[in-house]
Amino acid sequence: MNTPSPQSTGQEKFRQFLAGKTTDRVFSWPTCHPSHPTGFCPCDQAWPATLWFYFKSALLLTALRLPFNGLKVAMLRWSGARVGRDVFISTEVWIDPTFPELLTIEDEVMVGVGAKIFLHLFNPADFQAGRVVLRKKAVIGGYALIGLGVEIGEGSVVAAGAVIRRDVPAGMAAIGNPAQIAPLKGSRTAEPNLHE
Repeated sequence: MNTPSPQSTGQEKFRQFLAGKTTDRVFSWPTCHPSHPTGFCPCDQAWPATLWFYFKSALLLTALRLPFNGLKVAMLRWSGARVGRDVFISTEVWIDPTFPELLTIEDEVMVGVGAKIFLHLFNPADFQAGRVVLRKKAVIGGYALIGLGVEIGEGSVVAAGAVIRRDVPAGMAAIGNPAQIAPLKGSRTAEPNLHE
């Protein structure tokens, strides 16, 4: 009786994660150094599939740099991301093109210029991927970094340049690197109150 290798077991678990068959927000699996084929990167597939991956990635990344919001939203949906209504994505935004199906952007979200959203990473000894959810009416400031597996709560504001590696609760502000969570003063567009 053949037992599956740890790598093939990890790849099967990852396929289940991508398909939404688990409730986990983050997938992690030990693997070799990413300079060698790991089986987790679409670039490890047969060459036609690898070319298709690079083509789709190039289209998505090009669209995200441009000032045409409708094109960006359409390309994200075409790539597998779930994108709600009245979403605005500014120019020069970078969204990890490797596993866009792990991204959910709900209605009326704004993503500022140059923001970056990560959906996976390779460390020297493991691979990680995570679902990112931007809840309704969240605002992501310019040049903010959103890490994998993070949920930005409804009506939350991520300040420009903030680095987010943990969830931001609904109606809160995230400021700085590493981000500190603070209540929003007054409305969702008011300055956060850091002095209380």
